[in-house]
Amino acid sequence: MVIRNDSVTTSISFSASDTVAGTALAAPPAQLRTRGVAIFTFFVIVVSFLDTMAQLPVLPTFVQSLGAGARMVGLVLATYSIANMAGNVSAGLVIDRFGRKAGIILGMTVAGAAVALYAAVTSPQQLLGLRVLHGLGGAILIPAAFAYSGDAANPARAGQQMGRAGAAVALAAMVGPAAGGIFRSIFGPRPLFLALGALLGVTALLVVFLLPESFRIARVSDSEILRPRRLGPVLRDRRLHFVFVAVFFVQIAMGTLSFALPLAVEAAGFSAARSGMLLSIFSLVAIAFFVAPTAGLSDRWGRPIVIRLGMLFLIASMGLLALVQSIQFMALAMVVYGVGYGFAFPAMCATVVDRTDRSNRGTGFGVFYAVFSLGVATGPLLSGALVERGISPTLVTAIVLGGAQLVLLLVGAGTVPAAAQAAARRSE
Repeated sequence: MVIRNDSVTTSISFSASDTVAGTALAAPPAQLRTRGVAIFTFFVIVVSFLDTMAQLPVLPTFVQSLGAGARMVGLVLATYSIANMAGNVSAGLVIDRFGRKAGIILGMTVAGAAVALYAAVTSPQQLLGLRVLHGLGGAILIPAAFAYSGDAANPARAGQQMGRAGAAVALAAMVGPAAGGIFRSIFGPRPLFLALGALLGVTALLVVFLLPESFRIARVSDSEILRPRRLGPVLRDRRLHFVFVAVFFVQIAMGTLSFALPLAVEAAGFSAARSGMLLSIFSLVAIAFFVAPTAGLSDRWGRPIVIRLGMLFLIASMGLLALVQSIQFMALAMVVYGVGYGFAFPAMCATVVDRTDRSNRGTGFGVFYAVFSLGVATGPLLSGALVERGISPTLVTAIVLGGAQLVLLLVGAGTVPAAAQAAARRSE
């Protein structure tokens, strides 16, 4: 591999034995790490999640207003995650071929058009088709944004960098539902969809002019051998197996929380507004841990031990929710949950950065977010089945997370510090 640096791009020529056959164009790391690029990348990630978060308090009632029954409402809500999961892996391959910037622009444009068209639907079936399109747009957008953030990260501080990306997600999760609910109460749901579509479209336009490309393939060989050679190393990497198992179980807990917390709050005799308050507590604590030096603990201690530590906090939180009905203890459980997620999420994302390079990082995050979506979808499905049988979903989730610790021990990844992992990877 020959690398030539200039002030604008880095041209990388790959031999037949390299991961990708062809010529890559990439911005030098120093250009990606400027304060302006970092702030704008943070904004892009917030917007990437804001469109779905702002719809959370609005979409179920909007689907009902179109004449949908309970089953159709559930199908419309789930279709986004299903389409997103289906598109993640292939989207990652596209991101590695055509670039992160192109992926962000394409994903935002498709998602923005789909959300804006929500305002024009007259039947649940029309909305269902647009949810598929929206999910496919998100399948390109999210891995592209995280691959870009990973490209910009200093390898020795990848955990801290991915913590900032996680803070952007948590900020969207905290602000989005409240902003969406207020906007809907003033203007109605259809103007909200138009506003979200416009926000995505304007942000895509800003990306065209303000974001330097971090990596794209400028020339490829005639053979389509590129595709499996990007995906194969991701699927064979044992440390990535570890993080894919971890993110699946962590997101099962997140899906369970989104299902079970409102029910627990209602059963305790409190209003739905308390559910929003409790979720805001979780988001605030997670943001604090994402931006604090704790996000870099995995850079020093190693990714696996910090992921396991975070999951222990999630177990404690789920167990506490299962055992108490006091609003004070629920708030404590959300604090504990925020701590656990604040430890686990940056370390999981940083593992993907460690175990990929620019030639297949989009594919790595594509697989990561496919498993992420699978976990989010599995949590509510399991919770619903458990509630119908009179079983506490949070208690079962705590037990499942405990079992996941044993699974992770079997998968095995060691507790090697990140710098040593990166050195080991370069020698492979």
